[in-house]
Amino acid sequence: MNKTSFFQSLLANQQAKEHYLLKLKIISLIRQFFTEKGLLEVEAPILNDTLIPESYLDVFETEERRVGLEGKIASKKYLMTSPESFQKKLLSVGFGSNFALTRSFRNGEPLSGKHLSEFSMLEWYEKGSNYLDVMNTTEQLFSFIVRNLDKADERITYNGIEINLAGPWQRSSVNELFKEYLSIDLEESWDQEARGFSVKQFAQMLQNRPELHIKVERSTTWEELFNQLFLTYIETRLPTNKPVIIYDYPHELSPLAKPKSGVVVQGNVWAERFEVMIGGLEICDTYTENTDSKLQRETFNREIEKIEQGGAKTKYAYDWEFVEALEHGLPACSGNALGIDRVVMLFGNYPEILTI
Repeated sequence: MNKTSFFQSLLANQQAKEHYLLKLKIISLIRQFFTEKGLLEVEAPILNDTLIPESYLDVFETEERRVGLEGKIASKKYLMTSPESFQKKLLSVGFGSNFALTRSFRNGEPLSGKHLSEFSMLEWYEKGSNYLDVMNTTEQLFSFIVRNLDKADERITYNGIEINLAGPWQRSSVNELFKEYLSIDLEESWDQEARGFSVKQFAQMLQNRPELHIKVERSTTWEELFNQLFLTYIETRLPTNKPVIIYDYPHELSPLAKPKSGVVVQGNVWAERFEVMIGGLEICDTYTENTDSKLQRETFNREIEKIEQGGAKTKYAYDWEFVEALEHGLPACSGNALGIDRVVMLFGNYPEILTI
C-alpha cells in the first residue's frame, strides 16, 4: 500500500490530484442532495469524553491539557468513531432529519487499500423512517451523484467491471444468502432457551461440512464463525456488476438496531439493518434505530462486557447520556453511515483509498 504523504502524492502523481478533486466534487454533490431534500447539516465534535460502546471497534485515545486557576488539568478524550450519538441526541431534543459530513477515526483497521484510520464519512438520519425508506434514499443518492458526474446511463467501470447503478438494486437477506450459497439456515443455530445464537449449535451444524475448512476452537465465538463463512463463501461470490443490498443481520451483530421478530423462532433474532456492496466494496451500514431505552441499556451492558473482556483494545468511558436521550424520547428514525472514500474509489475507478 502506498505510504507516501498526501503532499508527496500530489507532487508526483497527476492521478492523485484528480482523485482529490473528484472527492471534493462528490462531497459537494452529497451536500446538495441532502440540502435539497430538506435535511439539516450538523457538525459533530471530534474530541469526545465518552463513546457508544461498540466491542468490534478500537478507538484513539488522547489527553486534553488545560491551564486554570488551580493549575494544569488533564483529562482523557477519545476521537469520534462516528457522529451517530451526537446526531441522535439532536433528534431527541427536537431537531429534525439531519446529515453530517465529517472525519471519523478508528484504530486497529486492516492494513489495506480499502481502510484508513482517519476517513471521511457521511451519516444521515431520517425522522419517521425505517431501513426500507433509507434503502430508497441510498439508491436515489447514488443516482444523483452518477448523473451529475455526466454519466446519464448510470453506469460506471470499477476494477475492469461495468457496474449498473440504476435502481432498483438487488435486495437479499443475510439468511437467504447463507441458504443460497452454503445451504445453511442460521436460525437453526438459535438457542430459544438462551434467547441467543449458540456457538455449540452452529459448530454441530458445521461438523458434516469439512469442505468449508472451518476450525472451531474452545474460544471460537458464534460471531467469528459467522464472519468466516460470510467473508469467505458469500461476500466473494456476490454479483459485482450491480449493487447488492444485504439486509436483516443477526441482532447480536447489530447492537444499536431495532430488533426484528424471527420467522421460525421467537426473540430478537434479526435486526432491521442493511449494508450495501458495490463492486466488491462495502459502502454503507444502515439500520432502523432502536428507540427502546430499556433494550438499549441491556445492549450497552452486553457490549461493555465484551469490551472489558477484550484484552488489547483501548478501554474508554461510555456514553450513557445516549441512553438518557432515548429515555427523553428518540423519535422513530433510521440512519445510514457511508464511507465517502470508497465511493470515490468506485466513481474514479481507483484501486486504493487516497490517504489525506
